[in-house]
Amino acid sequence: MNKADLLDLFDYTEFAWKQLVGVTADDAVLLREAPGSGWPSLRNCLGHMVVAYGRWSPAIIDLKTGPLPELGEGDFLTWKSLDEAHSAARGELRARVEGWSESELASPHDVEVYGEPLRYSRSDLILHILLHERGHHGDVTTLFWQLGIEAETTLEYRFHLRR
Repeated sequence: MNKADLLDLFDYTEFAWKQLVGVTADDAVLLREAPGSGWPSLRNCLGHMVVAYGRWSPAIIDLKTGPLPELGEGDFLTWKSLDEAHSAARGELRARVEGWSESELASPHDVEVYGEPLRYSRSDLILHILLHERGHHGDVTTLFWQLGIEAETTLEYRFHLRR
C-alpha cells in the first residue's frame, strides 16, 4: 500500500472515530454495562482500539512489538480522556508515516512478534493497526444498540469520500 493510500485510511478511520464519539458525550453511557455484547462496556471496546496502538506502533517504528497493553481500571473513564489518548497514539504514528519515504514504508523488515522474527513492511503493519480499528467499528455500533442508543452513524467509506 502506498503512502497516499495509508494517509487516506488514517483520514477515514479518524472520520469514523469522530462519528462514533459524536453519538453521545455522556460519560455514564461509556461506562454502562452491556450484557451479552462480548465487551463489558463501550469503554472496554473503544479502549482496546486505543491501547492496540501501544503494541503496534513500536513494531512499526522500532521494529519490535511489546505485549498488548492492558486496559487499566482507571483508564478512559471519560470520553475526553479516551479521545485524547486516541489522538495522541495516532498522531505520533501518522507523523512518522508522513516523514517516511515510499521505499521506507514498503521495505520488508524482520519484526519481532512474540519473540519470533517475522517479515513485514511498515506499510503492512500500519494497514494492520488501521484495519484493526476499523474492524471494531461493528462492535461499537452493536454496543450502541445494546445500550439503547439510536445511532445513525455514517461509517461507510462513501460518506468519508463526500467530506
